[in-house]
Amino acid sequence: MTTGRALALLGLSGILLAGCAQPGQLGSGPPDPVPIPVAPALPAPPAPTAPAPPPGPVLIGSGRLEERVQIRTPGPAVVSVHTDVLRPGASTGWHRHPGTETTIVSSGSVTVLREDDCEGTRYSPGDALFVVDAEPHLARNDGAVPAELVVTSLLAPGAPGRESVPAAC
Repeated sequence: MTTGRALALLGLSGILLAGCAQPGQLGSGPPDPVPIPVAPALPAPPAPTAPAPPPGPVLIGSGRLEERVQIRTPGPAVVSVHTDVLRPGASTGWHRHPGTETTIVSSGSVTVLREDDCEGTRYSPGDALFVVDAEPHLARNDGAVPAELVVTSLLAPGAPGRESVPAAC
């Protein structure tokens, strides 16, 4: 085979192979990207909203106090209402409040000990108890189910909500 013929055959082979090559295999840069159609963006889902409160007043708890109650404050007062759940066997620990506390038992039961009543008094659903200003006390759940309480405190502005005290009993 002559050199001219070999070069012609080599050139022809190169042309044939070049037609089989993938873009970028023979040293040329990648082809311009083909634009892919993009679907229009979906509208954002509406932001979650809190359910509307029920119309009218909502009863959080109701209980009966068996003793007479007198409340006086030396000046302005802060009223706070919160719920508390005592698991079976749990207690609040001995504490007092620089103000008064009224507690309603919504479910379950609690035994409340006071410094002058170490045997304690048991309160059940529908019962309420009143604790005078600064009286050391403890509430505990001796039952088998959680005790749910609605606690209302009347405190001087800026006063701590509760102070731990040594056990009275």
